[in-house]
Amino acid sequence: MPIFQIVPNKFRVLGRDYRAFFESGYMSENSLYGNELNLTNALRILRQAGRPDPRSLSEDPGLQIQGVIDALCDLSVHDGLTGLVNATFFHAVLSREINRSLRTGRTCGLLVIDVDHFKQINDTYGHNAGDLALQTLADQLKNGLRGMDTAARIGGDEFAVILPECTPPDAVHAATRIHAALNPLIVALGQTSIKLTTSGGLVWTNPSIMVESVTLVSEADQEMYQAKRNGRGRLCYKSTEPAAISYQERTALLDLQIEENIDGR
Repeated sequence: MPIFQIVPNKFRVLGRDYRAFFESGYMSENSLYGNELNLTNALRILRQAGRPDPRSLSEDPGLQIQGVIDALCDLSVHDGLTGLVNATFFHAVLSREINRSLRTGRTCGLLVIDVDHFKQINDTYGHNAGDLALQTLADQLKNGLRGMDTAARIGGDEFAVILPECTPPDAVHAATRIHAALNPLIVALGQTSIKLTTSGGLVWTNPSIMVESVTLVSEADQEMYQAKRNGRGRLCYKSTEPAAISYQERTALLDLQIEENIDGR
């Protein structure tokens, strides 16, 4: 965007320093609207989040404004501690993948991960050590994902991974690989280190049934809680084999089919 479209008319006419005006926290009108753009709150939010000032990346006021917008967008979808996507964005992605599963008939896996005895880490080593443990886990997660996968921090010490386009056996394979990379996980703390484990629960969509994202997460949570009951440091999931049909069920289905054929004559 040409500078003459960004700098206020009053500054251009008077020959004043538009850069000084921008650095005060205001950026001028888009001349279509004739209103000044107040960036003070946006810049304060970025500063409090520990983000660099986007204005330092370019001399061009238009690019500086774009930098502020991009930084705010990035901040709105990512967890500030781990850099993974946050719970809000995670549920939006999961809802999209559930709908995709319904359209295509292909399943999508969901893996939920919880750090075992995380409170003990905070109580024993302090909250900074707990934060470092979460960051270390997040970094390990990032290294083991496909480009289409989405990893998120959805709670204090709870994480989730969306595994699109995965058959149940493929989802089990991917989840087993991710779980193995996290168990055990060594977190370096200066001169010492701690070893932690995680419990995981895996589920996948049913392409014939519509569910809410929160419902699928709840199902994965139940598998994760089972992993904890089984001794922690484990991964739980339901069988990938089709459920066996009993003789009585087969007979009832056959009778129903016969009745439908008779009624249809």
